[in-house]
Amino acid sequence: GFTIVSGGTDKHLVLIDLRNKGMDGAKAALLLEKANIITNKNTIPYDTGSPFKPSGLRLGTPAMTTRGFKEKDFEKVAEFIDDVITLKNLPELIKRAVLMMLKKFSS
Repeated sequence: GFTIVSGGTDKHLVLIDLRNKGMDGAKAALLLEKANIITNKNTIPYDTGSPFKPSGLRLGTPAMTTRGFKEKDFEKVAEFIDDVITLKNLPELIKRAVLMMLKKFSS
């Protein structure tokens, strides 16, 4: 249900248009940070939001691929992001799940 503006998910950076989610990128980034998921607010093409409250969210994957994340792991991260942005779960609950997931990738 997310609109990808960056041309797909086959790149190391993904830009998401959050306008259909009723949340701006600044709020989404803050909520996700509380869930231990670091993203950036970002403007999107033809953005109607301000630079301080843009409509986009930027995700980077290099840190995760370096840890050894595979496709199924990225799908789980997408579920975490969806739960936080759509307010299905509190960021604090997702944070616990994120930390448990990261233990699997500790050296």
